[in-house]
Amino acid sequence: GDLYAKSFYMLGKIYEEEDMQRQAIEHYEKFLDLWKDADPGIAEVEDTKNRLAEMQKTP
Repeated sequence: GDLYAKSFYMLGKIYEEEDMQRQAIEHYEKFLDLWKDADPGIAEVEDTKNRLAEMQKTP
């Protein structure tokens, strides 16, 4: 389960680096959906939330 969910996080980062925002957002949202019940403070979850917030505020 862990690796499956984290793959969406890693793919999101790759898409973001390649300037493919739509795909990055889709993968980040899927990751957060899979880990919605995770303990607070998990680094990947916090990082994903921050990355999504940054992407969604830039047009």
